[in-house]
Amino acid sequence: MTFRERLGAANRLQRSRVFKIVATIVIAVAAIATVSTYVVRQTVPAGLGQDQTAVPDARPDEEELTEVDRAYLSALETSRRTIEGVFRAQADWKSVAFGAGAVAAMSIAVVWLGLGLTYLGLLAAAGAVGYPLMRFDATATVGQVFLGIVSLTASFAALLQLARVLLSHPGPVSSIARVVLDEAVRMKISLVFIVILIIGLSALPNALDADQPLRYRVQSFMSFSTGLSFWTIAILTLLFAAATVTFEQRDKIIWQTMTKPVSAAKYILGKWVGVCAINAILLAVCASGIFLFVEYLRDQPALGERAAFVSGMGDGALTEDRILLETQVLTSRVSVFNEEPFTRSTPAFLEGAEQFIRDRQALDERFGATGAERAKIIDDLYTGAITEYRSIEPGNSERYIFRGLGKARERGVLLNFRHRIDAGSNRPDEFYEVTFEFTDGSRLIQRMSGGYWHAARVYPTAIYEVTDKMLAETEPDRRGALRDLDGALVMQVINADAETGLVNRDTITFPPEGLEISYPVGSYRLNFVRAMFVLWAKLAFLAIVAIWASTFLSFPVACVVAFGVFLAAEGSGYLRQSVESFATTNQQGQVQIFNLIAASVTRVVAGAFSLYADLRPTKRLVQGQLIPVSSVLSGAAFIAATSAALYLAAVVTFRRRELATYSGR
Repeated sequence: MTFRERLGAANRLQRSRVFKIVATIVIAVAAIATVSTYVVRQTVPAGLGQDQTAVPDARPDEEELTEVDRAYLSALETSRRTIEGVFRAQADWKSVAFGAGAVAAMSIAVVWLGLGLTYLGLLAAAGAVGYPLMRFDATATVGQVFLGIVSLTASFAALLQLARVLLSHPGPVSSIARVVLDEAVRMKISLVFIVILIIGLSALPNALDADQPLRYRVQSFMSFSTGLSFWTIAILTLLFAAATVTFEQRDKIIWQTMTKPVSAAKYILGKWVGVCAINAILLAVCASGIFLFVEYLRDQPALGERAAFVSGMGDGALTEDRILLETQVLTSRVSVFNEEPFTRSTPAFLEGAEQFIRDRQALDERFGATGAERAKIIDDLYTGAITEYRSIEPGNSERYIFRGLGKARERGVLLNFRHRIDAGSNRPDEFYEVTFEFTDGSRLIQRMSGGYWHAARVYPTAIYEVTDKMLAETEPDRRGALRDLDGALVMQVINADAETGLVNRDTITFPPEGLEISYPVGSYRLNFVRAMFVLWAKLAFLAIVAIWASTFLSFPVACVVAFGVFLAAEGSGYLRQSVESFATTNQQGQVQIFNLIAASVTRVVAGAFSLYADLRPTKRLVQGQLIPVSSVLSGAAFIAATSAALYLAAVVTFRRRELATYSGR
């Protein structure tokens, strides 16, 4: 039997139903065995049974404890729960189950596509080349990149073939979508970006600095890999979606499509479905690679560890790097910011603002003459008042209240405190001693540099717990205010070192959201899934924007319009923050028309994409912040409604187009 005949026999074998059934059973059994073995091995995780700052079993009588003793024991109990939570996260089988399930699902899909033996041979050949390269330090990076490229390319090809099968239903929409899938591989525009994405994602892990703390490496990889994936796919989406419509009109291919006949609605929908399918394939490949490598990094030794989750000191404790990684990065945290002392609609503020306008009108009757000018003046006054509230002069102090922390107090979890100041010119070599005092008597003196974020941990004892006894001992007219403090954290910030008496020379200012208290509520895995869904929804919106623009514009102009919408949507959050500090009046209080128009246009643009900007999936994922389901649903609803409106506009526009003119020749 010749080699060609052997290949033909192997191809017939991998396409046979018996082979597919047997291979599916083998893959499923292997996946179940892998997860089961891991669960058994991790039943008693290493270090969990050790005594790590645990509260002694023999506790003294509660009545004999002083407030200091209670706070100390509560802190020990919180530390013990935190460490146990980290070890439970290490022993959690869900990551292994997800990885095994994803690999098994992909393998089964490949088998039923009739490519089981083909992919097996491809992986064997890749391993024969890549594994020897990884054995030597000089070629280890090349071997890792090679295996990464092969794995991602194979996954992309398999998912592309699977999408073709799912879109095999007869009909104009699915047929047009399948053509779009073929165009994505055939067009040079899309092929270049796909190659860049695969190579870039494969090479990115080797760009990490091994000397950095593990938490920074994980954050850097998640940030750059997710950002690289989204922006590369987004640019590809805009170019390809515009090209697939305009090029068919330019090359007169659309004559054959529209004479089938195919309605404009089905044509636009087919194009949209095809582009969204390409986005889903690329995002799924990237997400799988990102998730698996993050789990790989998680099992690497952190700073100060001789092995993962094993301290270099050998005392069974966890290092600072490991605790920060597990409690601030690979987690889902709910963030709470300090409440503002008043709002724009507070009667006392409005009365003061009106009095200010009347006083200025006594000097200049044209000041605030129109309703728009009065509204802008009030808005500027409010912005200035809030900035003053966030600013603390040298030696002075200010109180900030964080509400809604009752669940954190009940669960007894450590609080993460992130803070940033602006002072002077934010020179990195200038430091300020800032004191933070909490309601439980604890104190944090932080050496800070302007413009940089700092982090610290706060015990849940700092959260107010209003008891019936406290209410009974309080005067009746003050009980309402005291009851409102239940579940709140009150922080006194002093622009000085309260212990040494050293006073800083500059005024410090906390920017918006510059004071943040957060606490963990779950794992980062569901957060990761929500983030990927939001990114796919954004890509679907960009696809319909480009398709809509290409129904009545040429390719270059359609790209300009689509990219303009994309940049406006992505930058709307920054624009919204910038316009708050943008002055529309001069020092004499006179309104500057050009600045007022620019601010108004900026507010309109930022407001139009406010829900889009508020999603911030990549930033929240990297910082370990919870992406709430309500936020995902509201953002998805906004994107869906906007996309539907653009789809209808594209259909109406396309119907009015005269796609071909018969010349009689």
